[in-house]
Amino acid sequence: MRVLDVLLLTPLRLGLGGLFCFSAFMKLRNVQEFGNSVKAFQIFDLDKVEHLAMLTAYTIPWLELFSGVLLVLGLWSRPAAVAALAQLAVFTIGIASVLQRDLEVRCGCFGKYEWPCTGSISICHIWRNAALLLIALILVARGGGLIGLDGFRKGRRSAAGPAQSASSGH
Repeated sequence: MRVLDVLLLTPLRLGLGGLFCFSAFMKLRNVQEFGNSVKAFQIFDLDKVEHLAMLTAYTIPWLELFSGVLLVLGLWSRPAAVAALAQLAVFTIGIASVLQRDLEVRCGCFGKYEWPCTGSISICHIWRNAALLLIALILVARGGGLIGLDGFRKGRRSAAGPAQSASSGH
């Protein structure tokens, strides 16, 4: 079990968290460009609610950054993985919507870095997100591994013992 935690869960958590932080950073470097990407998805009726597209463009990167930092630190790993999972699900639905409506749209997910999917949104973006969704699901189910602040907190609680925990009001 510990080997699985160290060799699988910790790298998955760090990788997903790092990717979310990178994605957030690339969007925050040019929020207007990301806002244009959000508008291009045509999720919102821009004649009526253009402000929602820009609100989305300013909100998504901060949600990604928050989730990513928690994952990298290994702090509240499962809730952070749930947040990442929810974001990825919404992003995937948006991508599927663009594909279904046959729109010619660039993702804007990682700024100018669009690996492994390049060019306009394609089925590659769905597969990429499916892989990321699987990683998030594993982290939700199994936790973030032993190396991180969650593991440190669990270790401290175990070391304190039940009598000390009960007497300290925890």
